[in-house]
Amino acid sequence: MEKHEFEQFLYDHIPITEKMGFTIVEFTKDKVKVAAKLEPNINHKRTAFGGSINSLMTVCGWAMVFINIKEVDPEAHIVIRKSNIEYLAPIDCDFIAECELLDEEDRNKFFEMYKKHKKGRLTLKVTCHKETKLLAEYEGQYVAFK
Repeated sequence: MEKHEFEQFLYDHIPITEKMGFTIVEFTKDKVKVAAKLEPNINHKRTAFGGSINSLMTVCGWAMVFINIKEVDPEAHIVIRKSNIEYLAPIDCDFIAECELLDEEDRNKFFEMYKKHKKGRLTLKVTCHKETKLLAEYEGQYVAFK
């Protein structure tokens, strides 16, 4: 699935993502980047609303699981099991969440668990930067199941 197809999939299946202005910047099995406009996600301080930042980072991790598990099982379901976020600095501009899955051992363990138990867990880190400044860090545990 190409990034524009996945973006439309998000809009169709998680409609709030379109209203929040989420767009897919990069969508590969190793790296996912999802962008958001500040304006629809603004708070009373004219910075990004914490819930919007959390949503963007959750969707970014979910997209990483999606692109990886769909090659193993196109019918797999994905849910977030638990997450933790740390807001490190106010976000006063459009923002991007980024997730990388570069460790083949983690990916293979996830696939093996899924194939063996029809359920697999994957813990992912997602970051939000402005140039070189880290704005937010997120860790989420996702579960894919039949």
